[in-house]
Amino acid sequence: MKFLIKAIQTLISITAFNFVAVNASPMDLDNFITDIEFAFALSDSPKILEFYKNRGYEPIWTSSDNASRERIKALIFSIETASSHGLPFGDAEVSQIVSLAQQPRTTSNLTIAEAKISKIFVQFATSLHSGMLEPQRVAKNISRNSKPPSVEDLFAGILGSNPYQYIRDLPPNSYQYRILRKELKRLNHIIKKGGWGVTVNSKGLRLGDAGEGVLQLRNRLIRMGYMRASPNPEYNHTLAAAVKKFQINHGLEPDGIAGKNTLTTINVSPEARRKQVIAALERERWLNQPLGDDHILVNIANFNAEVYSYGNRVFSTRVVVGQSRNKLQTPEFSDQLTYIVLNPTWHVPRSITVGEILPELQKDPTAESQLLMFNQDGGIVDREGIDFTSYSRSNFPFAFKQPPGPKNALGRVKFMFPNKFNVYMHDTQERSLFQKEIRNYSHGCIRVHRADEFAKFLLDQVVKDPESTYNSVLASGKESVVKLPVPLPVHITYQSAFVGDNGDIQYRIDVYGRDNAVYENLFSSDSTSS
Repeated sequence: MKFLIKAIQTLISITAFNFVAVNASPMDLDNFITDIEFAFALSDSPKILEFYKNRGYEPIWTSSDNASRERIKALIFSIETASSHGLPFGDAEVSQIVSLAQQPRTTSNLTIAEAKISKIFVQFATSLHSGMLEPQRVAKNISRNSKPPSVEDLFAGILGSNPYQYIRDLPPNSYQYRILRKELKRLNHIIKKGGWGVTVNSKGLRLGDAGEGVLQLRNRLIRMGYMRASPNPEYNHTLAAAVKKFQINHGLEPDGIAGKNTLTTINVSPEARRKQVIAALERERWLNQPLGDDHILVNIANFNAEVYSYGNRVFSTRVVVGQSRNKLQTPEFSDQLTYIVLNPTWHVPRSITVGEILPELQKDPTAESQLLMFNQDGGIVDREGIDFTSYSRSNFPFAFKQPPGPKNALGRVKFMFPNKFNVYMHDTQERSLFQKEIRNYSHGCIRVHRADEFAKFLLDQVVKDPESTYNSVLASGKESVVKLPVPLPVHITYQSAFVGDNGDIQYRIDVYGRDNAVYENLFSSDSTSS
């Protein structure tokens, strides 16, 4: 590291950045790039090559003027701070720039240096703005339409009057992103100092308890910052209050009792929390674009949905999301809520029909009697006389629907934002699930706790009296579609680390294991190699 710091200091000096082509004439000094060599050096970066062609191959980094030197210094300085964004840039990229600068200053070397530095810049700047990973490569059920700046915009920015400020402005300018960066810095400091100490070895602790487990709990919470240092060896009210605050910040029932779930969460290492924060920062970069003045934000990991209007939260509700099995997980994507359906019919998905209903019918042909069975022409089929055991998943020819009613699986209303995953939000009959801490029980769709209130909230932009309209349509028992005059953007994300209402970082269980996948992909050899 000392060598690297010395090399950076050398680079920043005027002599190191005074790139001069030894075999170029004075007239060619600032336009030394040769077409063939440059095209070869950028054979894997056609957009960068096209940009240089359009500017007559005029160099950006390797000219002998002060502006070029400032760009190089700004790029190096920014790369050195990349780890504070949770990005795997740093020593390797700076060392490469150092090596390029220390080569004999021939026209060929300067051409290669110009090309390689531009590639480093574009990769780094794009990663800083819109994320380093392609979301779909992390998991098939992540689909993000990230909008990185064009190559032309990136170079226009770095060619501006203040390259330092341009790079500083690339990441998301959001409160969430800023606080997550502070948390990453805090965790790095904690890890460097030895972490949070000994884990708590106990099955459960509560008010009035004493012993080694209580001491371990107290000491760990002190190092986490949830309480001040105390010599008291008992589980007193001060310790219970610290446990309660910890529970609030981790989505647990705030009862002040250190039960199994609480102790498991307390024993999570700072290294694991660091991975969550780094994954959260990458996801923030994936969404570094306007979300809409009014929009819905669903956080799968927090089992919660919120509506925002001009930055203010105007509605919030608990939700139930997909199960942990890969095919049943709720996907991450963005779309637009365009209509709602009151008294909805449930069109049973094929996967549920052949995976769950058919096996039940093979055991008992009268099972799932609330469902109507249809043939391929759309006609209702009488189950009597059908031998369901003669069918398999691949050749079962029937479909099922559940008409509107008090026992309908979708409840009284569903909220539609048509998408390739066939996922939507809806009411449910299984109300007890909303009281659980971990709420991943659906087949991928999002069940809404306050569905009636959410429907009336949306109807408010359609009718004068949403309350009476909603109630009268429900009373009719007939399916009714209400289109929204203005589509409402929906962003379904997965943030297991985020900033809560109290300003503290909130952590949730990585119930799908996606955060670990994001982290592993970020720091894999494939993603970090240049």
